[in-house]
Amino acid sequence: MNLLVTGGAGYIGSHTCVELLRAGFEPVVVDNLSNSKMEAIRRVERIAGRKLVFYRADIRDRTAMRDIMARHGTMAVIHFAGLKAVGESVAEPLLYYDNNVAGTISLCGAMADAGVKRMVNIGADMGFEGVVALNEALRRPLEASSDYAEGINAFFDNRKPVFRGK
Repeated sequence: MNLLVTGGAGYIGSHTCVELLRAGFEPVVVDNLSNSKMEAIRRVERIAGRKLVFYRADIRDRTAMRDIMARHGTMAVIHFAGLKAVGESVAEPLLYYDNNVAGTISLCGAMADAGVKRMVNIGADMGFEGVVALNEALRRPLEASSDYAEGINAFFDNRKPVFRGK
């Protein structure tokens, strides 16, 4: 099963790729290397004993992201591509909004274009209750525990959201 891992050359993303490979998944890594190094990908390959599919691309490039997902038959996205230094985010807030907010919106648009309806967003609480194994999560619809999560589910299901007003 092909999973797109954004920010897969970062610390958490690269460790996740090792575990995904061990579990039988086929991670396709996208990273712009602005906050990571290619050496992380080489180390994952050395640990796993096989090559990773890697693209140096930016989540804000909707066309590139759509094409990568379509090319690999992506089933879901695990989203780690976010800037995270608190001090820098205070000094350069627009940089963070552009990457973390606009980038995630662009990624969601590319997912919709490519027909990919599942995302694990590591950067924020998406409002889903409970912890489910990735295999199970990819095979069943997630239930939204908040209006925010319902809005995201509705977007990917191409329907109007049903808000509960919590």
